Amino acid sequence: KRADAPYRTGRSKSWLKSKCTRRQEFVIGGWSRSSRRRGFASLLLGVNEAGKLRYAGRVGTGFDDRALADIGDRLAALESDRSPFADALPAEARRGVHFVEPRLVAEVAFAEFTPDGLARHASFIGLREDKAAGDVVAETPAATGGAVAVLGITISSPERVVFPDIGLTKQALAEYYAMIAEPMLEDMADRPISLVRCPQGRGRQCFFQRHDSGMFPESVRHIPVIEADAKSADYLYVREAAGLLACVQMGTIEFHGWGSRVADIERPDRLVFDLDPDTALGFDAVRAAAVLVRDRLQAHGLASLPMLTGGKGVHVVAPLLPEADWAVVKPWARAFAEDLAAEFPNDFTATMSKARRRGRIFIDWLRNQRGATAVMPFSVRAREGAGVAVPIDWSRLADIAGGNAFSAADPAAILAAAKTRRRVKSTSLIEVGNDVGALATRHPTRSD
Repeated sequence: KRADAPYRTGRSKSWLKSKCTRRQEFVIGGWSRSSRRRGFASLLLGVNEAGKLRYAGRVGTGFDDRALADIGDRLAALESDRSPFADALPAEARRGVHFVEPRLVAEVAFAEFTPDGLARHASFIGLREDKAAGDVVAETPAATGGAVAVLGITISSPERVVFPDIGLTKQALAEYYAMIAEPMLEDMADRPISLVRCPQGRGRQCFFQRHDSGMFPESVRHIPVIEADAKSADYLYVREAAGLLACVQMGTIEFHGWGSRVADIERPDRLVFDLDPDTALGFDAVRAAAVLVRDRLQAHGLASLPMLTGGKGVHVVAPLLPEADWAVVKPWARAFAEDLAAEFPNDFTATMSKARRRGRIFIDWLRNQRGATAVMPFSVRAREGAGVAVPIDWSRLADIAGGNAFSAADPAAILAAAKTRRRVKSTSLIEVGNDVGALATRHPTRSD
């Protein structure tokens, strides 16, 4: 259904209907003459069962003129006066029938088998030159792995390949998030989040979801938020690993979070500067830019850490005490970015324009406003290679080759980085909040 269309009864162009059909091979055992078109009206189908050919219905659609002529010539060469079917044909199949030697194999799409074992609503797909008639049997759906439990959450279709380029499955993705849940929730728990959901894998359609649609279990919580239009909407958040895994079960790959928590969504507890380079720049330029941003933040009394984004850039994240509101933090972040871009105009830009970004790094300060989100630490990215957003210590940045240096395909390396990061956070991060209001007044407030 179109996302912006209402739910209504009856047929509508807002809905796309896709039939669920089966398909398999059948042996051609005969044909019936057509009174309305050249060639035949239908083909009689069979499958091998206990060493004999059992009648399995007819197919009379799906043929073009070329197929009618080609198959007709082949049937004429196999004409037989004896039925190849071991069982008696129903009356409608016996009328005007011409039997043939059971050598040709047809691939047929159909809706289902009737209780009598006949293909219902059959449509011809093509002849199978690669399969012998003696190998054709009635096929039955095979189990595809069922479901598995990860941290008590049922993960359906665990064998579904989410990242085709590296073969990473839905189960492997769920197991990664289960492994990394504890350090990830240190940052993400109780923070309004947006999800990037890719129910059929990253190679297919993906979409953002930030509102509660009523489809998540109780472990995925919601909080009412007044939006810009003065209307209230329920936003998602999680508090424990069960909520994290429940989102993965619903096809989530990426997690993006607000800069504040549900206890007080009007007062952010972190600053995020996203260093987004022009495609022509290498990671050396991003690394140097991150160090410069770190030093400038330190000059203002703010400690920070770098986070590889899982893509091509780096986030410089400075934790805040949740005391200043968005009206203070947003203009301060904008002033900081614009001042840096003014001082180094050949290296930085503080505007989103693609033209202004050419050969430069965009200091994205827009993450620091109400309702904006940034990718969460340890979130997998819905990109080729399954890159992961990994916070690291500044001392490690010099050895990193790119923003996508970590992949969900190597969870052990990410867990090792998480353990290092926890030690760094507990011993060297300085939470600065009391000076934020004063810092904002050092720069004139810009209008949007």
